[in-house]
Amino acid sequence: MIEKVGYFLGKLVKVEDGLSGLKKGFEKFFNELKEFQDFEFSAKITEDKLITKSKCPIHKYFGFYCDKFCLSFVEGFARAYGVTKVRRVERQPKSDYCVFEFEI
Repeated sequence: MIEKVGYFLGKLVKVEDGLSGLKKGFEKFFNELKEFQDFEFSAKITEDKLITKSKCPIHKYFGFYCDKFCLSFVEGFARAYGVTKVRRVERQPKSDYCVFEFEI
């Protein structure tokens, strides 16, 4: 269910396919959260991967969501761009940031 929500929202902000499209989609989606002072997001494409890094307040306010559903949401969002390999590399609060890697 959560993956379908991610897919739906990914489609709403989609401009193009692939890693470049996914990067733009995340930037557009998270740009809406700029009013939250405790949220940071960055994304870069290196070689054949998209790496996202965020300081996300979700774990602070909705820890259950972060633990159980965040990865599924992100996988669905990525699938809207044809990106099928998603890996969470680091995670708050164990790390200072949540870091994901995406590959086609």
